[in-house]
Amino acid sequence: MKTIWQQYDHKLNNLVKLNKKLVMESLLKKPQSKLNRMKFQSIYGIIVGPIVLIIVLHPFLKIDNLDWKLIVGCILSVAVLIFLAYINLSSFKALKEINLSEDPVIKSVSKVNDYKRIINRNPGYLWISSLMLFIGIILIAWRAFTFDTRTILYMAGLLVFTIAFGMKKRNIQQQKIAQLEKEILDLKEYEE
Repeated sequence: MKTIWQQYDHKLNNLVKLNKKLVMESLLKKPQSKLNRMKFQSIYGIIVGPIVLIIVLHPFLKIDNLDWKLIVGCILSVAVLIFLAYINLSSFKALKEINLSEDPVIKSVSKVNDYKRIINRNPGYLWISSLMLFIGIILIAWRAFTFDTRTILYMAGLLVFTIAFGMKKRNIQQQKIAQLEKEILDLKEYEE
């Protein structure tokens, strides 16, 4: 009777372990999907920024327009693109380090915090980079503008919209990171 009881106890323990493993695998899908999406967005940010600027500004990048405004505008724009590529590459590397299926939950959360630190760097960078890019684009396309009241108001509105959009995007990104942390922490009870 005792051996039968031990066999059933062993089978029950195996079933509990199997059940925890299946639940863990099921619960891992959602955070892993978010991680993959965040990785894609980081790579997308590195590639799309320069492509969009080149497409938009290519009519102004001519030898005929070569003067100090074009050179300074290109330097400012390229500096911002390099900075944004650095941030996106750093965040991609931090996200790539997160391995939900193999790392313990606490280690995964620690790695998510590393990613969060990269994203939450001084918010002044948002203002400075947006302003530098805006000034760079204006300097590159200087000859295409007629500076009257309407154009100046339009540009000021566009700058405010760009900064507000960047702040909103940053807030959404912080919410997604917090949600990812919560989902990873929810895995703690199913961890062996």
